[in-house]
Amino acid sequence: MLRGLALNHYYTNLKNITLTLLFNQIYNATYNYFKGPKYRHSILGRWNVTTLKSTIGKSENAGKLTLDYLQLLIKELRHLQYGLNPDLYTDKFLYNKLINAY
Repeated sequence: MLRGLALNHYYTNLKNITLTLLFNQIYNATYNYFKGPKYRHSILGRWNVTTLKSTIGKSENAGKLTLDYLQLLIKELRHLQYGLNPDLYTDKFLYNKLINAY
């Protein structure tokens, strides 16, 4: 059932845990690994460095129109926004980032 980072996290951190741990404890450990403070901090770092220029500079985006770059930027920021602190899920916060991203 597990793939990628989740499988790696299991083998690194949870494989040797005794069976006496409840499912909820394993769930919480995995959830905190992916959605805890470290995760949110890393997403905030990615949010802060994402700009229109960085979007244009990605090799997979080469040769697109300016409007396409803008749409890609908005899509990426929307995706990152849901990994931020829930207080930052507002349209005002996204709008502010778009203005600064130019």
